[in-house]
Amino acid sequence: MDSKFETTNRMPTAGSNGIKGKQHKLTVLHQNICSLNICSLKHKTTDLEVLLSTELKHVELLCLTEHWQNDQTIRCVNICNFKMVSAFCRRSSNHGGAGIYVKDGLITREISLFTDICEEKNFEMSLIKLPMYKLNIVCIYRSPDGQLEKFLNKLEVVIQKL
Repeated sequence: MDSKFETTNRMPTAGSNGIKGKQHKLTVLHQNICSLNICSLKHKTTDLEVLLSTELKHVELLCLTEHWQNDQTIRCVNICNFKMVSAFCRRSSNHGGAGIYVKDGLITREISLFTDICEEKNFEMSLIKLPMYKLNIVCIYRSPDGQLEKFLNKLEVVIQKL
């Protein structure tokens, strides 16, 4: 697996003595699906499901890059106990892509504010809001064939607007 990230967020809750902090823990896993082998997400779903039901059972959010799916096939890729909330898929070239899957029961909202900023190879992004955690989760992929300057300019715009 590429990377695993855990965050703990203290949210104020009313208590008898004033305000107390309530902890919420969120485990996020990022995986570049096709970084080494020629295959797509649909060929690795079973492997992901096994890991997510055993040693990675505490993961609540999956950020997947280079999933190699198009707008139609990404909706058909099911990962047990997870739902796809946001995805970027290429239309004019193959491969690439970015998507976010969340564990069933986790309340999310897709943020479509930046759909016009996405660009194949240069800035492939999916983005969601997690109201309970007061967090935005961004999953971004830039192809090695992409233009770094374009990527950095678009990233700056996203950071400033969030």
